[in-house]
Amino acid sequence: MDEEDTITRRRALLAGGATLAFGGSVAYVASRSGSSEREYVPSTFHRSDETTGFGVELAGRPIAGERDAPVDVYYWTDYLCPFCKEFETGALPEVGRNYLDTGEARLVTLLYPNIGEYSTPAAVWDRCVWRQVADADPAAYWNWHGEVFDAQAEQGHVWADEATFRAVTESVEGVTAADVNECRDARGDRVREAVEVDATAATSAGIRGTPGFVLYNRETDTAGRLVGAHPYDTFSDTLDQVLQS
Repeated sequence: MDEEDTITRRRALLAGGATLAFGGSVAYVASRSGSSEREYVPSTFHRSDETTGFGVELAGRPIAGERDAPVDVYYWTDYLCPFCKEFETGALPEVGRNYLDTGEARLVTLLYPNIGEYSTPAAVWDRCVWRQVADADPAAYWNWHGEVFDAQAEQGHVWADEATFRAVTESVEGVTAADVNECRDARGDRVREAVEVDATAATSAGIRGTPGFVLYNRETDTAGRLVGAHPYDTFSDTLDQVLQS
């Protein structure tokens, strides 16, 4: 990949332009094996049916953080992506504690299936789990989300299949496998259409891989882009720039 990380006006970012570069080139680092760190579970959640000023549809997407947080973090992920797991166990917990839980940013989880054959079915599992628990127990979604990344093998993506996702779903408290399967059967086509909307938004913003991020200041219409499992300090520096822009 050769796109730069940028902070720029929204329209320039969508057009691929840049006014001020931050960070280095796209960063991908090796996943840590045997990590004992648990994935982040947000302290605050909400739902929204709006389309943001950046053009991201929020209906049916998990949102962590306060509704009125000034910065949106659009996070495109794929459960088969080892670098997404690195972000989940590396930078995300600190980003969550220092920006999401404090009301400075909110995280919108979007799906960008791009790794392997099971990437799209995994995305359907995700949205059906969220649909089931969003109102009553949104933390259950994040527990499920973390358990899936825990199940990810150290190498390759052949681990991802129906049996694995079914076992994870049955193991997470607050998630009812029968209801999730009913959603997959009855709403699968509509969920896949929504996932395609997420993927189109990613490519429009210059995201070509996962994990991919756009950090968007809704008040000033400025945005930054990151692609890859950057360390926390890079996310923090970028968030601070976008907050102050």
